[in-house]
Amino acid sequence: MTLLDSKLVRCWTSRPDLQSLYSLAAAAPRMRAALGLTPTGGGTVGFKVDGDALARTEAELIAATSARLPVHPLVTLDLDGRSTVRCWRRNHDLRVLTGDLVDVANRLARAGYGGCLRSATVEFAEPTGRRDRKLALVYLFDRGTFHPAPAAGGRPLDGTLEVRARAALHGALPLEPAANRRFVV
Repeated sequence: MTLLDSKLVRCWTSRPDLQSLYSLAAAAPRMRAALGLTPTGGGTVGFKVDGDALARTEAELIAATSARLPVHPLVTLDLDGRSTVRCWRRNHDLRVLTGDLVDVANRLARAGYGGCLRSATVEFAEPTGRRDRKLALVYLFDRGTFHPAPAAGGRPLDGTLEVRARAALHGALPLEPAANRRFVV
């Protein structure tokens, strides 16, 4: 590790398994059949760079300039120092959206921020336009598992909806055990 790298305090852990995100495409038909929920076209990649602001800013610039995306994603920073890259597809194509999320995460991993990746989410809602019933499927990079969670800006996740989502996704995705599901996204 060079002096410059130690100053930037990059995350030097192993690269996350980004290909697991592609398994979300298998979840969409199950979510529609069991819950009546379809992809909204929105998704996020969350990461947290510990260290100085220069390293965080570099990671945010890398994430925001993903070459495959037709529109540069929105990068936000919360009060806890976590950055979130929001991607969206107007045609609600889940396969293309997961490709976008993998692209953003891959660019961060190649730049040395793979160990900083925390989670990726894909949002689902009722196709009728009512946004009462929304949920997000969250992929935890460090654990390689998925779990249902409240969608951004939505109400807290209904326990019944969560149980039904878990039942619908059983066998299609590696699910986080219910006892361990309360993670910060």
